[in-house]
Amino acid sequence: MGTRESIPGRKLRGPEFAFSNYRMAERASHSDFGIRSQDTALPNPAPHRHEYLQIHVQLEGTTRHFLDGAQRPVGAGTLCFILPFRTHFIPTVANSRYYILNVSPDYLLPALEVDPLDLAEVPVDRAPELAPFRFQSQLDYVLDASGAREVAALCEAILREDAARATGSTIMIRGYLLQLIGTVWRGYGTRLNELASQQPCGPTRRQTMARLRAYLRERDEQPASLSDAAAAVHVSATYLAHLVKRETGKTFVELLTARRIARAKELLVHTDLTVKEIAFRCGFTDVAYFSRRFRQFEGCTPVSVRARGTAQL
Repeated sequence: MGTRESIPGRKLRGPEFAFSNYRMAERASHSDFGIRSQDTALPNPAPHRHEYLQIHVQLEGTTRHFLDGAQRPVGAGTLCFILPFRTHFIPTVANSRYYILNVSPDYLLPALEVDPLDLAEVPVDRAPELAPFRFQSQLDYVLDASGAREVAALCEAILREDAARATGSTIMIRGYLLQLIGTVWRGYGTRLNELASQQPCGPTRRQTMARLRAYLRERDEQPASLSDAAAAVHVSATYLAHLVKRETGKTFVELLTARRIARAKELLVHTDLTVKEIAFRCGFTDVAYFSRRFRQFEGCTPVSVRARGTAQL
């Protein structure tokens, strides 16, 4: 199992650290698929996210996989599967040999009409190809010598087809990709099915929202941006913005403001704090802005809410 450990010399949270969020066009020559070896890999010196699936095949050398704030060992014969929008980092080590496969979800599974944000929640029986990606944070996919040779041969075949892009190449590449994933299933199928049976549909989304709410509670009196919140709960800002909108019907700013206005109402009715003090305690640095936002959400001023609350008491 992986252990919690920060990336040496780097901070994973806070506005001072900006995560790159790669699109396929930035990392591959084609919009559906791309493969690179240690000889052609693009610079990637820091934690990042991407809007596509990725498979890292480590053939030689030992490194680590930092994923969602934890780390897992990566030795020869290890495969790492990364879902879209997941913060991760696999440091390059000297004298290593590896392949990086970037895959559009639509290319790997053309019949699966699912938003990339929801791939972590697709049941195994609907798309078993996604299981290694879903449970990467719980499993280390390490192949024996025979399996590693098989995967290396598949990667070499994929590399040739991707370079040629001849008639039928895209079909051949997809077939090789499925064989690669099937090799992992052959060794880890029992464990993957066990994990799938223990994890009901939707936990990733619920857990992320729970972490977000906890984070916002901790910052009642401090500014909180979408990018800071996303870093704190280990997802991309794009993912978090979509998730909040889908789960609450509000934008991140609307959700944050609604929580703070609700807290302000409690303080107005149940404390003797001034409006200025309440504004600061609820994360607003400007009293005029607080009053304006309060009126937008409540249709009245903070003073009138206090007056009504006092009359009712």
